[in-house]
Amino acid sequence: MDESLSSTRPAGTTPDISPDEVRAALRDYFATRPGLDEVRRTRDGRQPSGFDESSWRTLATDVGLCSLGMPPRWGGLGLGLDCLVAAVEECGAALYPGPVRAAVLAAWALGEGALGEGALGGLTDAVDLTGTIEGLFAGMAVPGSTLGTEIAEPQSLPLWRAGAVSGVLWALSHGVVAGLAVTEVRTDDGVAAALVILENSADRRSRPTVDFALPRADVTVTDAPALLVTEPGDTTALQRFRDASALLRAAEQVGGAQGCVSLMVEYAGVREQFGHPIGSYQAIAHRCAQTAVDVVGARGLVTAGAAALDRATFADPDTAVHLASLAHAAAGETYLAASSSLIQVSGGIGFTWEHDAHLHFRHARTLAVAGGTPAQYYDRAVLDGCLDLVTSGVGGNETVNPVEMASG
Repeated sequence: MDESLSSTRPAGTTPDISPDEVRAALRDYFATRPGLDEVRRTRDGRQPSGFDESSWRTLATDVGLCSLGMPPRWGGLGLGLDCLVAAVEECGAALYPGPVRAAVLAAWALGEGALGEGALGGLTDAVDLTGTIEGLFAGMAVPGSTLGTEIAEPQSLPLWRAGAVSGVLWALSHGVVAGLAVTEVRTDDGVAAALVILENSADRRSRPTVDFALPRADVTVTDAPALLVTEPGDTTALQRFRDASALLRAAEQVGGAQGCVSLMVEYAGVREQFGHPIGSYQAIAHRCAQTAVDVVGARGLVTAGAAALDRATFADPDTAVHLASLAHAAAGETYLAASSSLIQVSGGIGFTWEHDAHLHFRHARTLAVAGGTPAQYYDRAVLDGCLDLVTSGVGGNETVNPVEMASG
């Protein structure tokens, strides 16, 4: 990220940085360090961890990715969720395989997100909070997040008692090397969100996966130190955590879809048939255009959801739930369609192992079922009453227009 975004901030203050600035800075970074290069190395068996750990440390330190959502009192930038989804989206567009989403979610949960100012008091005895934060900043504590815990049966979740967690963290992203897990746990008083410190003694079993951009493992822990980031049984705080997780996942999907659009347009402009670029033919041009429009709509829902969740108080607390569900569903569908269109537009070469299209195709299908399918999220939103948003608007006085939200 442009050094000015992370180093010109007066101590203890929140900088005036827009989501567009975050996007532009990360876009510049990936222009010289393509994320696809790392995915290819994993595909070819040359990168067992699934990502280059030195490049991750660069993103975490020089770029300051892990500090974006951390509050200023802990040395972070204290940016809102609108900037965090922008950062995850750009990393998704580059198909960067590092633990971006888990790191951003961990910082958000530690900061002003799920608990708010001072709410961590009394919950940190079992965890060196300062060390955890420093590890995130330095890129040394590789974070991972579990997939689908929001739809899991509580009894399948690991058990938290007296500051320690025991059980299995199923499908933990980057679980083979992760030192920190963002997950849900069950307690004697209900389900809560937690950060679990993974020690070397943890039993890690890599999961076979078709997705080269998201390695996963089942990690078994016994009395692992853990920090609760929501109060046990506090369903409102837990839902905010789930909404943030869903929005960040949706942002990654929007970014992936945008990456597909860029590859489609680039190829359609240079590949010629009958003496003309194939992009000049309606069948190709319309497919590229429709995919681009779908991306704008999905991005608008993610942006609207982040804005709703960022509000400390709002008249209708269900708004963030509705928008998070709609954003996850729309982004999942959009990335699925975009990755398929990329293969079709690329023609015969799009079906080959050497082409990058199948890397997006695989990643889109993994993310589309994480925590539930697009159809399930649409059903959830409708059952929760999201259709009221169309007639009454967010908070009762403004309508949700995804295109306007995306264009700012």
